[in-house]
Amino acid sequence: MDSLLRLPEGAAYRESKDRAHVEATHRGGVIYITGTCDSLQRQVEYYEALYHNARDALENYHESVLEERESRKSPFSIYLSGMACGIVLAVSIICFIKQSKPRKNE
Repeated sequence: MDSLLRLPEGAAYRESKDRAHVEATHRGGVIYITGTCDSLQRQVEYYEALYHNARDALENYHESVLEERESRKSPFSIYLSGMACGIVLAVSIICFIKQSKPRKNE
């Protein structure tokens, strides 16, 4: 601890063993220690990439749902057009049946 406090401002002590690295710096009376490991760094990068891909896919899905909702007709207009088609079809069938029945008076 004393040797780290005696480091000049901005100087750093570095130590590496295999894939693990440690760095100690002294700034303003405070000792900062940073440690890294290559295999952990690769895992962090992998999970960050997964996160970003999932987030982008979710945003694209959300945008497509909003676009579909905006382009969709209202349920009331669909109901009215269905009722109008049903009435026209019913009147047409009734007229067809009346026309095709043989008349007894003739």
